[in-house]
Amino acid sequence: MLLHVEKSSTGRSTREALLDAGVELIGARGARQASTRAVEDAAGVPHGSIRHHFGGQAGFLAALVEHVFALDVPAPGESPREAIRRWLGPDRTRTQARYELLLLATRDPELRARMVAGRDRFVARLVDSGLPETEARQLVAAVDGLVLDALLRDKDGTGDAYDPARLFDAFPRA
Repeated sequence: MLLHVEKSSTGRSTREALLDAGVELIGARGARQASTRAVEDAAGVPHGSIRHHFGGQAGFLAALVEHVFALDVPAPGESPREAIRRWLGPDRTRTQARYELLLLATRDPELRARMVAGRDRFVARLVDSGLPETEARQLVAAVDGLVLDALLRDKDGTGDAYDPARLFDAFPRA
C-alpha cells in the first residue's frame, strides 16, 4: 500500500514545511506571533493544514517540541563545544524556539511531558557514556544554562566563557 504525502509549494511534505515554518516563526518572533494562520502562510500551505495534520494548535506544538529535539541531536562525532556553537550560530533561531517552547511547557502538562522526554534523551546519552543519572541531569541543566546565558548576552558561543569543557571537567565520567 502506497502512502500519499502532501507536498508544499517547496516540495517538502506539508507536515515538514509546517514544522520548519513553526520553528522559524517561534524562534524569530516568539510563540505569541506564531499563530496557526501565520505558520501556514509562512509554510506556503492552505489554511486549515495544521488542523488537518496535527489536529490543531496543541497537537502542532507537541509535534514541534519533538521536531526541535530531533534536529538538536548532536551529529556523530560532534563535540559538545561544536554542538553549542551550532546551537548559537547557524541553528540559533531553532535554539530560541526551543526556549520559547520550554516556557510554554511550564504551563501545559502535555508539552511539559514531551519537553522532559526530549531532555531525558540527552540525559540517557550521558548515562550511556558512564555518567550517573543525577549527574547527567545536572550536566544537561548546566549546559542549558550556558546556552541560555549566551542567547541573553547575544553571544555566538565561540568565546572561552561558553566553552563547556569546564562543565564536563566537573563531571569527569561524562
